[in-house]
Amino acid sequence: MITLPLCTNKTPLYRQIYEWLKAEIQSKNYKPYDRIPSKRKLSEHLCVSINTIDTAYSQLIDEGYIIAVPKKGYFVCDIDVYHRINVTQQENTLNISMSNLKIDFSPSDIDHQAFPYKTWRNIFKSCFNEFDHSILKRTMAQGDVNLRRELVAFLHSSRGVNCDERQIVIGAGTESSLRTLSLVLSNNTSIALENPVYRKAYKTFEHMGHTILPIPIDDRGIEIEPLKNLSNVAVYVTPSHQFPLGISMPIGRRVELLNFANEADGRFIIEDDYDSEFRYIRKPLPSLQSIDQNGKVIYVGTFSTSIAPSIRISYMVLPLTLLKSYTRICSEFGSEVSILEQRIVAKFIAEGNYEKHLNKMRKLYKDKRGHLIRELSIFGDDIKIVGESAGSHLLIKSVISKSENDMCKAAAEKGVKVYPISDYFIGKMLEKYENTFLLGYGALSKIEISEGVKLLYDAWNCGN
Repeated sequence: MITLPLCTNKTPLYRQIYEWLKAEIQSKNYKPYDRIPSKRKLSEHLCVSINTIDTAYSQLIDEGYIIAVPKKGYFVCDIDVYHRINVTQQENTLNISMSNLKIDFSPSDIDHQAFPYKTWRNIFKSCFNEFDHSILKRTMAQGDVNLRRELVAFLHSSRGVNCDERQIVIGAGTESSLRTLSLVLSNNTSIALENPVYRKAYKTFEHMGHTILPIPIDDRGIEIEPLKNLSNVAVYVTPSHQFPLGISMPIGRRVELLNFANEADGRFIIEDDYDSEFRYIRKPLPSLQSIDQNGKVIYVGTFSTSIAPSIRISYMVLPLTLLKSYTRICSEFGSEVSILEQRIVAKFIAEGNYEKHLNKMRKLYKDKRGHLIRELSIFGDDIKIVGESAGSHLLIKSVISKSENDMCKAAAEKGVKVYPISDYFIGKMLEKYENTFLLGYGALSKIEISEGVKLLYDAWNCGN
């Protein structure tokens, strides 16, 4: 017979019996196929009602711990032991490595102080209207029509994109848009990626089962020659500000790429217009989509860097040739982004706040970039700054006679996190990129930038 301590606390008696029996079964004190007492006998033994025992047993049956066999009784089910992984050591190691962090030169973070909190709060209040029941409803797969219409006008005026709202699909971040695109493209479509690459794009397409073709980059962007014999291929590029090298693709290379796509069916270009909002010297070239006359360019963008990473809203402009496939495959899906968030962003754009915010951030990041470059002059000829004046990170190429790993380790010991470009290569990194690092400045103040550079200078023993 079962004997267990029942407490007269706030926990119901049935719950105490249920928890005790479950723990005994999980710890194998009751073996598979063991018989447990009948409800009547156990109620008499524990001096509780049969209803209490019935409730506890019913819960155990529902969860698969015991089974009731008619006219025979209750028996323990055969359950695998759940093996708990000991992660204490891993967590401790992580805490130790992060506890010393002083300056993080993250290339993907933003200036948190510059976010338009007051404006955002006011727009949220105006959109969160209890009389508008549409904010509680399921959104169609392509996203809220208000946001799509605002994007049609904004993308045309800012990037020359030509489309209507039917062609725009709202997603929950770039990876979400690329997953949707993967479903729309034919199964045998290979993905050609710039190498070095935006790793999230690489991992997304790889996980979706596409054949990945890494293509080298020269000083004008992705090389065309390795593409020429490919068919059924989508070429993923970041032409405005190649990530991570920071190269802007000139118009001649853009035309070459478009001509490649036009020469055969089944060829597409995926234009991720990364960092097109932030250029500080030259005006941005028109988007590839704006000069495409044959429906070959799939245009992808996001608000993650221009507003905030937590605003998980991306947009994709599909050529008309792919709309039919999209509708057939995705029309029954719901949008991954809440209607409320989409309405907020739509109003943020419509009222001119987005353009105002971008102008503010351009000035702020340009100033930070200039400050970082001035601070880096302490290194003299030991480093070279690579890439164009755009985005929220720059590249430094070091000629210091230390390995990349040693330099990262030395920086970490001083509390500084840097991002080696080797992490962005598919396969082996080319020798010419050795000891090249991304230094992001978006989230850092000028004081933090100065402190970080000085710590790097000491870490890399440049004064000796």
